[in-house]
Amino acid sequence: MTEFLSPHFTKQELACHHCGRLLVRPELLAGLETLRLRAGAPVMVQDGYRCPEHNLQVGGVRDSQHCLGMAADVNICGCTLQNMFDLANSVPEFTRGGIGVYDGGFIHVDVRGTMARWARVKGVYVGIEQLVRLPQLVAQDRKPVQPVSSDEGSDAVRAG
Repeated sequence: MTEFLSPHFTKQELACHHCGRLLVRPELLAGLETLRLRAGAPVMVQDGYRCPEHNLQVGGVRDSQHCLGMAADVNICGCTLQNMFDLANSVPEFTRGGIGVYDGGFIHVDVRGTMARWARVKGVYVGIEQLVRLPQLVAQDRKPVQPVSSDEGSDAVRAG
């Protein structure tokens, strides 16, 4: 029997593919639900929680947000990378967290609490602008996006 954690996401989708353990922060689940509602299309979770062994097997970074139950790799049916990035960037939980864009056709979203943006092309972390356009930040309370080093990639960006 399928056990739902929220209206659109199951335990099986977010549990570790290696050991079956489940750890998911409520903020991540809320953000995924908001993303699903804004997209108006299914959000397919490729990877949610990862145990340390699974994270090592898939080449995840040492301090991966996946191992803390704070991240998911997703794709949205019928969306381009740009569309997925724009949708994720409109979700408050992810705006304040990490969004990574991957040339494999998926995005990483997390609720780390500090803004980080990056892209990975052919296995190499690059500036996010290699795959998507960043929105112009016009609100007075938001700072411009600046390149920084992060745990997800050497050319990530965050609010300065």
